[in-house]
Amino acid sequence: MVTSVQKPDLIVFDVDGVLVDASRSYPRVVSRALLWGWTRVLGNIPDSEGFSYQHFSATKTHPAFNDDYDIAWAALNCAASRGTPSLAASLPSPEEWRSLLDGCTGTDIVPWVRSAFGETVLREPLRQACEEMYFGCDEYEAMGKTCLYTTRRTGLWEKEHSLASFSWRDLPLPAGIYTGRPLRELRLALKLLNWEDFPSDLIVTPETGMIKPSPDGLALLCNRTSTSLPLFLGDAESDRQTSRSFGKGFFAPIGSFFPNLRGYDNPVQALKDYGLL
Repeated sequence: MVTSVQKPDLIVFDVDGVLVDASRSYPRVVSRALLWGWTRVLGNIPDSEGFSYQHFSATKTHPAFNDDYDIAWAALNCAASRGTPSLAASLPSPEEWRSLLDGCTGTDIVPWVRSAFGETVLREPLRQACEEMYFGCDEYEAMGKTCLYTTRRTGLWEKEHSLASFSWRDLPLPAGIYTGRPLRELRLALKLLNWEDFPSDLIVTPETGMIKPSPDGLALLCNRTSTSLPLFLGDAESDRQTSRSFGKGFFAPIGSFFPNLRGYDNPVQALKDYGLL
């Protein structure tokens, strides 16, 4: 059990990799969107598996790459910049890809991608393709939107499952959520968790203008709960940097994206270690 003079007074959850196992949804969205762009937009040859889970894991060790759809856009334009129709020859290995990402020293990847690789494939159409693949046409059309790039009725969100065997109401401290998921995607996760009644004023999504690794989301949640020492459960480097930038509280790493840091397999382990379950 974690022992400390100070104790957390707020629990803040990331969603993907923490509350929800999204290992079969977002990584597949990125991979399929890259192949879609490579073949359907660029007319090139899909002669390799493309963007692998190893690529995805390597990307998540960079603090600026919190938005998975932008990972697909960045990787596709990186491959397109090589000027050959062969994906096998164009897409760098996971190790080479991670080395390239070191060139992105800021928190906004968009200008870096355009400067480093150009924008052969435009960002917004690729992001919409990712969104359609995630939701599937049934969910997408239920939101009043029209699928332009896919005809699949079911979405990859249906591959997700809960990592939380508890309700937020069971926790002894106030709870908040700070996620890179847009609100419409978060609603699916809350439905999966049976957390539809989670307080909306304690949720920070990109629509608020607060995006990790900015600590502003933690500051907002602390302000709204009159707390100051959040325990932030996260699964990516952007989460750790968020906690570090906030300068107070605790960080509980979940999953395997932290090779040099002892992590927890799931949020239950972390909360038990802090005496909160």
